[in-house]
Amino acid sequence: MSSKRRLRLAALIAVGISLIAVSVPVQASHNADKHRKMDLLSTSPNSRINTDLAFWGDHAFMGYYRNDLPVGGFRIFDISNPAQSRQLRNFPCDGAQNDPILWDRNGNGVADLLLLAVDRTMAGPQCGAARAAHDDPTGWEGVRVFTMSDDPADPFATIEQVSAVYTDCGAHTITAWPDLNADRLVVYVSSYPLRPGPTCGPVNGPAAGESPLHEKISIVEVPLDNPAASSVIAEPPISYPGDPDGIFDIEERGLSAPGVLNDLIGCHDISVDLKLHLAAAACAEQGQLWSVDANGIPDTANPIWVSDDEISSGGTGDIPGAIDFFHSATFSNDGSVVNWIDESFGDGCPPETNWEERPWHPAGTFDTGRMFFADGATGSFLSEFMIPRPEPGAYCSAHLGLPIATSHKDLLVNAWYMGGVNVVNFNDPTKPKEVAYYDIAPDGATGSDNWSAYSYVGPNFRTGRGIPVYASDGVHSPDTAKGLLVFRTNVGRFGKRALDHLNPQTQE
Repeated sequence: MSSKRRLRLAALIAVGISLIAVSVPVQASHNADKHRKMDLLSTSPNSRINTDLAFWGDHAFMGYYRNDLPVGGFRIFDISNPAQSRQLRNFPCDGAQNDPILWDRNGNGVADLLLLAVDRTMAGPQCGAARAAHDDPTGWEGVRVFTMSDDPADPFATIEQVSAVYTDCGAHTITAWPDLNADRLVVYVSSYPLRPGPTCGPVNGPAAGESPLHEKISIVEVPLDNPAASSVIAEPPISYPGDPDGIFDIEERGLSAPGVLNDLIGCHDISVDLKLHLAAAACAEQGQLWSVDANGIPDTANPIWVSDDEISSGGTGDIPGAIDFFHSATFSNDGSVVNWIDESFGDGCPPETNWEERPWHPAGTFDTGRMFFADGATGSFLSEFMIPRPEPGAYCSAHLGLPIATSHKDLLVNAWYMGGVNVVNFNDPTKPKEVAYYDIAPDGATGSDNWSAYSYVGPNFRTGRGIPVYASDGVHSPDTAKGLLVFRTNVGRFGKRALDHLNPQTQE
């Protein structure tokens, strides 16, 4: 296994020095960076793996952690002027990955509820708990729940953990389904047995009455009037219908590592379209489209359709070629197109994966790490996309992004690890094309190393045109992480009814 693959494997299984309190302005012109119709305005470095982002009003929240040190938490930024964003607060709370969800319970425009995903066995649920052995049967992993003060004059002066909900196999990613008729958040928790856990994997799972393969997601209810009462209310089953193996086969993909990885059935990222009552679930071996019941719980047992690189899946076209890992998914703004992201386990830019012979595919080297566009009604394959900028020595798999909430065309922002951040026009989903990008020149081990990237329609620039794009950085080289990056791109424009908040996997 190459050193780069080991680094990515460590980041994948991680469940897992100083902080700079203000953003550093960046000279965007006449530099060595590669960019088109996108300028880098500022960075806010910290020596961490900076993970996912969430936004409310004038504020951005960014989770962080490290594999090699007991370090984790989240940072809060004032983005009222995106060109001059500044850090307001660093809140240490160890636990990977610390992906956030935000909510404003009293409607005053400032978030007062925060959820963090923890996919690493800890000695206890509280912030400050030590890391425990992954298979410690008395350990904890799951979702931490915080309330926050929301005085606009002094936001986040008080941050208090009020609950911690244990979920089997931890919480790798979390997705919010706001059920405001019932005054609650329904939260989808995705996880899988990458490592043994307190009740997870081939040893502790069966001993605790759980499947060694996981085979479910968890549903957490967060009452908005009493977040301390948050609890698991359902565990919908996950399967891979029609798949020849019926599991995500770790050894088959060349990822086997003793005591670390286990064959699995589960999901990674789940995106929801509230208007259409749909969920697009990237479930490692398959991409699945689910209907969502009136109570906010998805019908996982009966997918509307599935995408699978092994089988014909109910549409008129299958995803061709090779897929290493269904990692994430998004909807177009009208829900007519689903975008699947394959996270590559290979090397290079574009990435390539060496596969042994599989029952449905000959041995050889295959392109991986792309995004695929599918018809939302049928699942039919429409097109694929990879950034058209080869980079020797870099790794540039697609990872995390979201469509821009525009009123006139379909534009998708995405992070590509060392391939930077870009904007893809898929107004014609059969012919997606890159229309803007920013790729930071290497300054040692790496240049940019972006985990996630989103446009957020809250505060706009006080001067000049353009759409703000925010990204996180530091996956492979946390010691040189640029933290939060803020870009200006001059493609597209926001819709008139765009929301003043964004939980990235929740498309409102």
